[in-house]
Amino acid sequence: MDSVYLTSNLAETSRLLDSLKPKIDANDINELTNFYYYKGLTSYKDTLSMNRYADSALAFFEDPNRQQQFPMAFAKALMLKSDVYVFFKKYDKALENYFKIKSTLNKTDDPLVYANYITRIAHLYYVQNLFKQAANYHLEAFNVLESVNGLDPRSMFHIKQGALNNAGFSYEKAGMLDSAAFLYRKGLSFIQQQLKQNTVTINQHNQSKIVLLDNLGGLMAKLGELKLAEQYLQESISLDSDAKEKIKITAFMKLADVYRRLNKLQKADSLLTIAKNVIQENPFDPYLLMPRWNKAKSELYLSKGNYKEAYRLLNRYSVAMDSINVENELSRVDLKVRFKNKQTEQDLKSLTKTNEHITFYLLCAAVFIIMLICIVFLVIKNARQAHKTEKATIKHSEELKKAMVRLENRNKDYAKMMKVMAHDLKNPLGGMVGISNLLLEEKRFLEDDREMLQLISSSGNNAIEMINQLLNSNLAIENEVLTKEKVDIQHLLRQCTELLQYKADEKQQKIIFISGGPVYLQLSREKIWRVFNNLVVNAIKFSPNHTVVKVLLERLEKSVRIAIIDQGIGVPENDKQRIFEMFTSAKRTGTSGEQPFGIGLSISKQIVESHQGKIWLQDNVGGGTIFYVELPLS
Repeated sequence: MDSVYLTSNLAETSRLLDSLKPKIDANDINELTNFYYYKGLTSYKDTLSMNRYADSALAFFEDPNRQQQFPMAFAKALMLKSDVYVFFKKYDKALENYFKIKSTLNKTDDPLVYANYITRIAHLYYVQNLFKQAANYHLEAFNVLESVNGLDPRSMFHIKQGALNNAGFSYEKAGMLDSAAFLYRKGLSFIQQQLKQNTVTINQHNQSKIVLLDNLGGLMAKLGELKLAEQYLQESISLDSDAKEKIKITAFMKLADVYRRLNKLQKADSLLTIAKNVIQENPFDPYLLMPRWNKAKSELYLSKGNYKEAYRLLNRYSVAMDSINVENELSRVDLKVRFKNKQTEQDLKSLTKTNEHITFYLLCAAVFIIMLICIVFLVIKNARQAHKTEKATIKHSEELKKAMVRLENRNKDYAKMMKVMAHDLKNPLGGMVGISNLLLEEKRFLEDDREMLQLISSSGNNAIEMINQLLNSNLAIENEVLTKEKVDIQHLLRQCTELLQYKADEKQQKIIFISGGPVYLQLSREKIWRVFNNLVVNAIKFSPNHTVVKVLLERLEKSVRIAIIDQGIGVPENDKQRIFEMFTSAKRTGTSGEQPFGIGLSISKQIVESHQGKIWLQDNVGGGTIFYVELPLS
């Protein structure tokens, strides 16, 4: 049955399994468990059916004696049930099963089952953003599979190349780009070798090569090797596959981004159109392709100068990702705690067994200790007082640690609660603003009524803006791993100032950008964009009409310095130390009545410091304020 499943054609596998069922002896626990295990795996899109197959497999092992008699079959049943638990995010139950499996499995007895098990552990580390650990487990799975004998190499092809690709992708997410590139190329060599040995069909080879070239091309784009990225991605989308175009969606979007960066905007637009059509043909979207498409299209509109459409699609992407990030962050924090608790439980059980063995040696040692009592008696008397003092110190230290842990946990709970509440408030506020705007378009209301509607609309928009800043803050995600890429800071600042000129036009202001030339840095593009967007918006907000906002880019010996200079109302001396605090009281209304929220500069400071940079302000001699951001070159 292993060979039947590993052919990778799930529909055909399911039919073959059904044809084999009548031939299985009713008392053959191993084969019956295999049947339900692989039927469950072929039903992964139908979770109810998958759950029924898992329960049917586990029913054979209600008797603990059978669990010991058929350990490999029991492990498979537990793994299938764990897959169901993971789908429904019942991670504590999944972890409980995984630790049962760990005590049952031995990789030398059944390396294929063991490889499947550690692949699932890799997935758990991945959803916790522990990408390096996930990559290590995927590599271990590949090495274990190398020792599998007796199975058709054609059947092992997909699971081996999948392990290499997953390990590479996990290293890429961890920022270990050289390791990722090495594994992608190793995967390409592996599938090419299998094709030469006639162990795979051309379709199997092409499907795997499409994915590996897609990932390798995206990696080259991150490294700024755009021509090489274009070569890999073009080869990826040119290959034929039974999966047709749906397997190439990410390659289309990555190549479109490469063309955008090469200023081949028409080609980029054509590829994004193809990608959107394929996405819409497949409504099942577990990889969030549509939000990623919105972001890619927004960047293309930005390159074309269509700032209105760029902002609309970027906002759509941000709303979708904010919702997903809040949900993922809550489950990720919970999963870390559960995983640690289960590991502690397992360690305690192991220690208990170890202590039983140690007890005998302790008894022997006790006899020897009694012989030493006479010698150490005088020492004990002098040490007793010191021991009491030490004990009191340790107790105080432990109480302090517990208090710190409780305080930290409470802060995290408050942060998560704030995130969830802010997110849930957006929809009703958005509805309120939308209805008030529709009513304002009607002519039948009196002037007093229109003033009230305008007040509702502006108040709602202010509330939504504050909620968006809350959702974009670093609350509860202090351990977030920054995904950095090579960014031309001059190009990013130019885009930012051009995009925000429309906002300055509302106050007849002019934004002037002055730069000495391109400067490339390793940055998180999205987060640094947020910093400069916030600083320029503040300069506009707190400057009078008909003034100028200047943005200066200067390259220093070991860093770059960006200055945002306004002619606004300035910052009082007693507020300068508090202005970067979260929810600071050092906030004032804008020159046209714009409402402040007191969190934007705090978020900006967190982002800049996470890039090993610094941010500060000083008074502008001609009136107003100068905000400086300095980022290291390396």
